[in-house]
Amino acid sequence: MNKLKNKEGVVAVGLVIIHFALWYYFAYIRYSDVDVKDYKYILGLPEWFFYSSIVVSIFIIILVIIFANLLFNHEIKEEEK
Repeated sequence: MNKLKNKEGVVAVGLVIIHFALWYYFAYIRYSDVDVKDYKYILGLPEWFFYSSIVVSIFIIILVIIFANLLFNHEIKEEEK
């Protein structure tokens, strides 16, 4: 049980780091040289915000589902037995 908690913690911290790195990249690095008057809009949101907040969040949700199914399914079933 303790081993599972440690594994969950490592995966959670890894996902948080991935989420922050992608969010920071799109919010501050990728679109840093674009002037405000030259912003492109997607669904009424500035392009940098759409990618950094919407797309990255959806990507992280998909990663959480994948990690939960691949890494923890086997261990959860073993604990139920």
